[in-house]
Amino acid sequence: MGGRWVGDAGSGRDFFISYATENRAWAEWIAVQLEQADYSTVYQSADLRPGRDFVFEMQRAVTSARRMIAVLTPAYLVSVFGGAEWQAMYLRDPTGEHGLLIPVRVQPCEPTGFLASRVYADLVDADEPVARKKLLAAVDEDRPRPSVVDFPGRAGMRFPGAGPVVTNLPTRNPVFTGRSEVIEAMWEGLRTGGPSAVVSGAVHGLGGVGKSAVATEYGYRFGSDYDVVWWVDAQQPATVPAQLAGLGRRLGLLPEVVDDQDAVATVFDHLRGRDRWLLVYDNAERPSSLSGLIPAGGAGHVLVTSRWPDWGAHGRVVRLEVWSREESVAFLRTRTRHVDERLLGELGELVGDLPLAVEEAAAYLSQTGEDLVVYLELVRERSRELFAVSDAAEDADGRRVATVWILSLTRVGEDQPLAGELLKLLAFLAPRVPRQLPAAAPDTLPAELAAAVTDRLAYNRLLDAVGRYALVGLDPEVIAMHRLVQAVVQARLGREQEEQWATAAVALIRETFPNDISEPARWPACQQLLPHLLAVTGHARRLGVAAEEVGWLLAGASSYLRERGQYQQAEPLARDALTITRSTLGPDHPTIGIRRNNLGNVLRDLGRLEEAHTQFQQALTIGLTALGPDHPTIGIRRNNLGNVLRDLGRLEEAHTQFQQALTIGLTALGPDHPDIGRWRNNLGSVLQDLGRLEEAHTQLQQALTIGLTALGPDHPDIGRWRNNLGNVLQDLGRLEEAHTQLQQALTISLTALGPDHPQTRTIRDNLDRLEGRE
Repeated sequence: MGGRWVGDAGSGRDFFISYATENRAWAEWIAVQLEQADYSTVYQSADLRPGRDFVFEMQRAVTSARRMIAVLTPAYLVSVFGGAEWQAMYLRDPTGEHGLLIPVRVQPCEPTGFLASRVYADLVDADEPVARKKLLAAVDEDRPRPSVVDFPGRAGMRFPGAGPVVTNLPTRNPVFTGRSEVIEAMWEGLRTGGPSAVVSGAVHGLGGVGKSAVATEYGYRFGSDYDVVWWVDAQQPATVPAQLAGLGRRLGLLPEVVDDQDAVATVFDHLRGRDRWLLVYDNAERPSSLSGLIPAGGAGHVLVTSRWPDWGAHGRVVRLEVWSREESVAFLRTRTRHVDERLLGELGELVGDLPLAVEEAAAYLSQTGEDLVVYLELVRERSRELFAVSDAAEDADGRRVATVWILSLTRVGEDQPLAGELLKLLAFLAPRVPRQLPAAAPDTLPAELAAAVTDRLAYNRLLDAVGRYALVGLDPEVIAMHRLVQAVVQARLGREQEEQWATAAVALIRETFPNDISEPARWPACQQLLPHLLAVTGHARRLGVAAEEVGWLLAGASSYLRERGQYQQAEPLARDALTITRSTLGPDHPTIGIRRNNLGNVLRDLGRLEEAHTQFQQALTIGLTALGPDHPTIGIRRNNLGNVLRDLGRLEEAHTQFQQALTIGLTALGPDHPDIGRWRNNLGSVLQDLGRLEEAHTQLQQALTIGLTALGPDHPDIGRWRNNLGNVLQDLGRLEEAHTQLQQALTISLTALGPDHPQTRTIRDNLDRLEGRE
């Protein structure tokens, strides 16, 4: 708490600004506005100097300042020091006739007790010009004021109402309804974790209950408490590290290309050293799915939304139920032309007061202008139809609320049949679909839908048709379809249509997912498509369709995650790819060799060397039978087998495999192919291990010469090969040359991969040892 005091505790200052620590940004903004208007101010963050007694200085400032501004927020209302400050000013002016205590509300809250008797200036949801005008009007004692005030010149100053500096929050819902008690409970759970603790608040409930909407509203309502708010879609844990790496890039901590695991460590190290940050993990499956993906320590907050109920061991749990009947009625009355609260209450009851279903009903009524009595009967009739199919208790709630979407889906299908077809495709993708994805591979779609999605005007008409009925959310980049709506669409399809659309969705992702993921330039596309890849392969496996394509996609996802350093997430996908492909093509098909080779690479990265050796050996055996001994693929597999043999310390066997790989490659690929550079590099490394230093130097020098021509001087492989050449030069006692190679290797790796990549750290360690710093 506190104010700004210098020298003699700010004697004669116009305003003491009283605020909660969390709301420092608001206090500073208010002070700047007042000082720009020729008032003097006292506030803690600017004026309480180290070594001073806090309570004494606070008391002097409160009693010496002419007036006080109390910055009203939920945090302020529960603050002991804040209460002491405003009460001291209250006693100087108990009737308020002198206007000494001026409450300024900047976040939704309701003052209680004596503080409730004071009229407050309300800046909630005001933009900066309006907030400034309201503030100055509240403090004006009929003295002249400048009519125009420039934005404060103080470096780094910003309007707190604009929210955090770094954020990727979803768009705020302009008609968000109710939930005040829930949001206050979330806030209380997050703030009471202590100044150095990370508090995991978990909001859980059934699909459509509004978990994500509540978390989004919290982020906006308390945005001025944070400098960083970062939203993470946590449904697929494999996608989380790349989203955290995105935060690292926004914070300027990371280059564009960096190993994701290292990126997560860098971001978490940074967050542990700062405060005023919020991470939101939306739709997490369960606590174990976020293992290693939440910062351990720091003075920020973590908020999780989940359908999994058991988060009590990880933080405070806020249970999110359906709307109250009053909230349902209020929302329907606001969104539609209907005012009969009895009938609106009946509608809320029919859909179980589920917010998503209530919103859908409101969209239907608004769009169609349907009579409310008629719509109620339609919902009742469809509910009876659904309950006639099955009366299993566990399905009752789902069928009851599904009726509102069925009515809307039927209406859209009648008015715009192709819009209904588009919804079927979207139902088999992940919930947030890049707007242009359906048009990226139109040949994978039915002909009429393909023609529509590739015609910009026609496509926009389809999106408008489904958006009007709230079946999807639309922004310029994304089509958002709630999982519950996806489930309703899928449930309306017969088995044949489910298989048809799941197959089309698989084909769409198969066509758009990059073939070669070794180039970092393709990684952003891979990351954008990864949630959809995992969604479509899940549906295809459930339905038993497109097995060969599913195997390819899972293998591609595994390879991408491995390239990003996410070995734990890559391994089960590589295994699934192998299992599915083997069941489809048989155990000896050449593709099985590819799948075993990929799995071997991941296992080696995980340090499971014996398992990796088994996979590489079996991949080689399959390849020899299917392709013959001289195929370049055999060179690749012998090289990989040589790598794991070297890791296992079986150096002579590794040398044999590297030598055979090189012999095959020279014949099949020619002496200047980049793979020849890689295999010479590996051969040189094992020769160094064997103590054959001159031979090692020859191979490593030739590898570098090939790479410079084939890959260019700045490729990450060149950094690795210069490092290896530097190491053998050091062993040969040629220290000046070794230093040159290691220095150039470090420069390349820093530029291409960043300072926290494992390759960069290895090169730096080698250079430090050479220079005697270790």
